[in-house]
Amino acid sequence: MGAGAIGGYVGGRLADGHAVTLVGRAKLADAVRAHGLKIVEPEATRTVREICAVDSVEAAFQNGARFDLALFCVKTYDTHTAIDQLRPYASRIDGILSFQNGVASEEVLGDAFGREKIVAGTILNPTSVPEPGTVRLEKRKGGIGLAPVETRSIDSIVDALQDTGLQLRTYGDYRSMKWSKLLLNLIGNATSAILDMTTGQTFADRRVFRIEIAALRETIDVMRAMSIQAVALPGYPVPLLDFALRAMPIPLLRAIMQPLAKSGRGDKLPSLLMDLTHGKTKSEIDDLNGAVVRAGSSIGIKTPVNALLTGIVQDLVAGRAKRSIWHRQIDQLVTAVQLARSTQH
Repeated sequence: MGAGAIGGYVGGRLADGHAVTLVGRAKLADAVRAHGLKIVEPEATRTVREICAVDSVEAAFQNGARFDLALFCVKTYDTHTAIDQLRPYASRIDGILSFQNGVASEEVLGDAFGREKIVAGTILNPTSVPEPGTVRLEKRKGGIGLAPVETRSIDSIVDALQDTGLQLRTYGDYRSMKWSKLLLNLIGNATSAILDMTTGQTFADRRVFRIEIAALRETIDVMRAMSIQAVALPGYPVPLLDFALRAMPIPLLRAIMQPLAKSGRGDKLPSLLMDLTHGKTKSEIDDLNGAVVRAGSSIGIKTPVNALLTGIVQDLVAGRAKRSIWHRQIDQLVTAVQLARSTQH
């Protein structure tokens, strides 16, 4: 469900040996029905023809179809809509694996379908959709993380996902896995969206980098207060990042993180900036920096920098602020952060 870049790539790879149905937009369904699903990887390009693509959940479940697993890949802001579409067919799905960003989807899905059915997932490989019916794996670096929400065997899911060819790791605590991924998702995302600059450009400025570190350190404080440990994700030693954020001076951190941030995203724009550039009226900011703010508020941890970044992106997405007001206005953002921190302290 949500056969975009991640859903399309994983689904396409799984179709080599498994019966797979992609649920996506009409343009995707039409393209795959006509030409198959084209998968572009660093090493080669292939076309998958033994795969079904439809433009509605209803069509996926026609003729009494049932599924071992639903891969939930919709944007976080579309979660409730997708749940409503899937709910009538819940008895015909054995498990639901969420590859969504943020740290709350598993709870929402568990409330809707039963926590015993839900498996948390992360995927760190940059992927893209150059055109309908084509998905591109930008880099091999990364992999898939899996963790059950309730104690249960996920061996069959692990066996199936081995066929994607991506590195795979399982975890006992889904919260640690998802919060570790959130920490990575925050890097160079909100500031880039606000300033309309790439991650490389924002990290090149010492002042913006300090804002990045402040937001990340707030996130670490929230995680520690909630007894959530950072865990290593495929290709990304997040515990080392955790340690560095707490112990290293900012100049040394910048020297280490600047090339890592650039290499991790490949040539892709950060997701929040991409959505703004495409004129979308919804954003995952509420489930990224906003998730840190909500968690901090619930346990009495102040998160002024994350709150400010969340609010500005919300205003830009909703049209309450023009993008030109913040375009490359680093001084303005620095002043706003200073005011936000001084107010909360």
